[in-house]
Amino acid sequence: MKVNVRAAVARGWAFTRRQKPNYRIGVMHSSVNSLLNGLTSQYNGIFAVALGADSVQLGSLSSIGSAFGALISIPVGLLVDRRGVRPFFLLSIALSGIGALIYALAGDWRVLIVAAVLAAVALRMNSTSCSVICADSVQNQDRATAQNVCGTLASGLSVLAPLLAAVLVTSLGGINAQGMRPLYYLRFAGYAVLFVAVAATLREPQLRHRLQGAAAGGIFKEARQIFAGRPALWRWIAVSTLSALPMAMF
Repeated sequence: MKVNVRAAVARGWAFTRRQKPNYRIGVMHSSVNSLLNGLTSQYNGIFAVALGADSVQLGSLSSIGSAFGALISIPVGLLVDRRGVRPFFLLSIALSGIGALIYALAGDWRVLIVAAVLAAVALRMNSTSCSVICADSVQNQDRATAQNVCGTLASGLSVLAPLLAAVLVTSLGGINAQGMRPLYYLRFAGYAVLFVAVAATLREPQLRHRLQGAAAGGIFKEARQIFAGRPALWRWIAVSTLSALPMAMF
């Protein structure tokens, strides 16, 4: 079947134009973030080994980041509900940039533990903020399409990123610390530009005004209220956890 690429692009652009500006900012952020992550994702483990980590230490590095991310997931969601989306969305970009800079400056693999923790925190803030922005920015009949458009654009750039990274690493000295380090400087610069762009254009979603009625008693009391009497929510969490486990092993 013949595909009219030009017509498909035109329909996609028309779709994004009828959504709120925050949606387009979210799509831009997801695409750029995917590109920047793709530059180094295949080299993170190799870079840690080049700085002295063995196989056990490399696994510990990943586990520490994952564990910390799991611990803060619920508090991040509750804080976003209380304080708004915009500050945490910007903070996620800042933490991603700091993590990339730590990699760029690292002289020992142990320093990368801090970067792994920051990356886990940034991921939780980013995923939570993106979900709220999308929910507030698109019409009900467009929600599935909106997520797929965002995912398609981000996936396209994630395909190009490893090819670009391979060319850069080859020209900068090969698969060693010296050859890989500039990629992290490039990521840091990219996040700095992304932070400025998002800070200048993103507006607090209107959904915040419906979330400020948080009950008194602290975030842990609110968490108990959210989960109380909702077995379907617990099942969804269990399925999501088991689904994420295979990916976490890579």
